Amino acid sequence: MNSMLELNIVPFDAGLSVTLKGDLDQQAEQKIRSVLDWEDGLGEDRRYLILNLHEVNFINSAGMALLIRIARAGRKKGFHTFICGASAHYQKLFRMVGLTEYVMLYPDDYAALQRIEALESGV
Repeated sequence: MNSMLELNIVPFDAGLSVTLKGDLDQQAEQKIRSVLDWEDGLGEDRRYLILNLHEVNFINSAGMALLIRIARAGRKKGFHTFICGASAHYQKLFRMVGLTEYVMLYPDDYAALQRIEALESGV
């Protein structure tokens, strides 16, 4: 595949929304780390990370491992990770590899933001 990953990061009140475009593979980790160091938390009292995958064309095992590392770091550092826009195929794979133990899946970023709003209001 080899479509270079592009990122668009949009901060919101309690977190970050990251739209990924391209392939999630070994090179993707370097690109993501250059703009987002999830192992140290999200900073500035941010508690939520939304990863929008609707423009991700391909995820290989390295990309899957990357998503798991980000989500596990979130649990350790106190932020919640949401994945939205993943195809049915990848949602099934996420369940099979146990990623859904660490993340919540939503159809789009609007649904994820609605859930965050509910969490923030204590519902």
